[in-house]
Amino acid sequence: MNQKKQSRFALLMIGLVFMSGCSGSASKFSVGGAAEETNNGGALTLWMFNTDIYLKPAAEEVAKEMNIKLDYEFINPERYKTKIKVAVSANELPDVFAQYLGKSERELILNANVAAPLNDVFASTGLESKFNKGSLIHEADGSIYSVPYRPEQSQVVVYNKKLMANLGVQPPRTWDELLTVIKEANRHGVIPIALGGKDRWPGDILYNTLVLREDPNAFQRALAGEIKFTEKPFVDAADKVIALVQASAFQPDYLNHSDLEARDLFYTGKALMMINGSWVFTKAISSLGDDLGYIKFPQTGAAPDPFSTNSGERSSTPYGLFVNVQSPQLQKAKEFAIRYSLKINNELVKIGQASYAESPMKPEGKINEAYAQYLKDFKSFKFIQTYWYSTITTTKGDEYRDLNQKLYTGTLSSSQYTESMEQIMRKP
Repeated sequence: MNQKKQSRFALLMIGLVFMSGCSGSASKFSVGGAAEETNNGGALTLWMFNTDIYLKPAAEEVAKEMNIKLDYEFINPERYKTKIKVAVSANELPDVFAQYLGKSERELILNANVAAPLNDVFASTGLESKFNKGSLIHEADGSIYSVPYRPEQSQVVVYNKKLMANLGVQPPRTWDELLTVIKEANRHGVIPIALGGKDRWPGDILYNTLVLREDPNAFQRALAGEIKFTEKPFVDAADKVIALVQASAFQPDYLNHSDLEARDLFYTGKALMMINGSWVFTKAISSLGDDLGYIKFPQTGAAPDPFSTNSGERSSTPYGLFVNVQSPQLQKAKEFAIRYSLKINNELVKIGQASYAESPMKPEGKINEAYAQYLKDFKSFKFIQTYWYSTITTTKGDEYRDLNQKLYTGTLSSSQYTESMEQIMRKP
């Protein structure tokens, strides 16, 4: 096969990978060939979530730079959660693998002793200095076991500027203004807020933020046993969820809509607002362009200086890339993971997103006005409350999210909800 045909074949294969990735199922691909594997003494395997499209080209680029054969698999997030747990138990992990953020997710890996410390390769390459302060987690033994592949992110309220103008209202800054906007949207036949209730977590993080707006210290104090989850901040926040349900703030049948279905309602101009994480900006910008608006979460409660706080992913248990301690190509796998993390960071910078390390890249093209404002706001937040689910065990977190979903059915009073939450959170 001549060089031109080889190039066309490679492009075809990469295109097939992207189409497979968009389907929501696992996609597998190899980069490099038998010659490279023979000449360089090995190959690496990589497991990643099937998410942002730049993750695959970045992996391929690092593999090419290191002159290695790379077999990778990008897996639907919900399937991945099960697959990684089975792989840990069966000791069948790939050389490099990703993991979700959260206490239970990280402890699954560290407690099983399946992750290799990266300190030696950081020392030999000098690459540790490239990472922003706090983006590399030093565990109790002094070791660094993971590198980031997603930046810190937080709760956002995004809206459709054109729809908002057509309704003759302004983006809400207070609870009363939020209720007014919801009323006007319903009056004009527009979905006020798109919510993927079926997936549970969108409603969960909305409630987290409502509690934060009542008292930014409430959750940490309750978790530490200083106060109960039945006290005023939690009750008042639950009452506001109930009020939103009664005001028809969400689309019909929202408890049977996935988060992706809810996002599509917003991206296609059917919903006025969406309360979600800052990860939605990429698709929102491409869908709405200059019609995309963003605001901080409104002042819905009694907390002073509410706009200086937010809920999000700033934590000691971030999304991480790990290296299998039993990898046959251990040193090569460590170097790949570190360089892959930095390559992903470069891609984030190029598309104008938040980063976690130094980069020689510059944003390509115009930065969306809404996203530029978010980046400015993110840097100015004095406190970011880590999403609750990430700070508790998975078992406890799932039981809590099941309870939280019931709150959105309108069948629980705020006292019933908070009493049940107190019982769940106090379990060992």
